[in-house]
Amino acid sequence: MSNGAWGGAPPMAMVAVNERMRERAVAALATAYANDQLSVEELDARLAHVFRVQTTQDLASLLADPSRPGHSLDDVQRVDAPDEQVPARALLIAAMGGFGVKGEYIVPRHLKAWAVAGGGELDLSKARFGRGVTRIDVTAFMGGVDLILPEGVRVELVGTAFLGGVEHDAGRMQPLDDAPVVRIDGTAVMGGLDIKHGPPERKSERKFVEAVGRAEAWRPPR
Repeated sequence: MSNGAWGGAPPMAMVAVNERMRERAVAALATAYANDQLSVEELDARLAHVFRVQTTQDLASLLADPSRPGHSLDDVQRVDAPDEQVPARALLIAAMGGFGVKGEYIVPRHLKAWAVAGGGELDLSKARFGRGVTRIDVTAFMGGVDLILPEGVRVELVGTAFLGGVEHDAGRMQPLDDAPVVRIDGTAVMGGLDIKHGPPERKSERKFVEAVGRAEAWRPPR
């Protein structure tokens, strides 16, 4: 199978496909179907090959976006931003109040958030990160901070809690080796830091579940 078979996917190295890559491809195709980017016929045609291809180049060809030549449907789960667009630093403070961040936010290289007798929400599920390492320092003193990260980023967490808690729900999707790294230093004193991962946006959760089920028909017996 060549890259051109599905409209021209971006070139990738000729390396072997592992199981994590196949699962990520299924999730990307299911998300594209849920977002009306693929018909059910096109979905089935691609799923038929996901568990057969042997190289990342061929797997990339299955993820070519039919409406945007040269782009990948896996862009739904990509979270990287061009280096020139990434701010160096930012500071958020909530003192007996609150702060909130959401939407297509470009996360600075070093983000600090303090909640003192207050609270904050950092919904970065649709945000974009610079390549390499992004630092997020969170301090919750007699308050709480909810941090939501996109699935697919690699998290390095150092947490300290005194009469409080720091919790991390790692989510379902294992990051790939080239994923952005989010290095979190969390401190909770009589407060809490709750870290979760949000999946890519889908117009129809029903169609996503349907697509994942259709993939099982093509999975080889274990």
